[in-house]
Amino acid sequence: MKNERYLTQNDAAALSHLAEHLMRLGEVEINAGEQLVDIIATSTILSSNVQRKGHISLHASVSYAPVNNEEDRRTVSIVCPRDADPQLARISVLTPIGLALIGRKVLNTIEVALPSNRVEKIKVLDVTLADSISDEPVLS
Repeated sequence: MKNERYLTQNDAAALSHLAEHLMRLGEVEINAGEQLVDIIATSTILSSNVQRKGHISLHASVSYAPVNNEEDRRTVSIVCPRDADPQLARISVLTPIGLALIGRKVLNTIEVALPSNRVEKIKVLDVTLADSISDEPVLS
């Protein structure tokens, strides 16, 4: 499958808790909780303490660029909402780009649903795992 997603068990659990919290709020017109549930349901969940090489997990540093302009490279870390800090390039998994990137792999081309019904195609250029999970076994 071309744009398959892989989530670690820890990421799946964190996203599941976040989805549950968001769905309880239920006041948002487009509930990110439902998007998270869909992401978890359609992802391959990896065995405990395993990270799939080249795939985006929480706290990973990700470089991406618009498909039509790879010189406009951006690098961000995907984090839980409470850890987000745009000035430090730490973006919430609940942002359109965070939702699009989580679980994807290097060289995937992904459509990102942006506000105002716009869609941007981006390409994942590089993924660097966070130090805290780099000691876990890595699958190729």
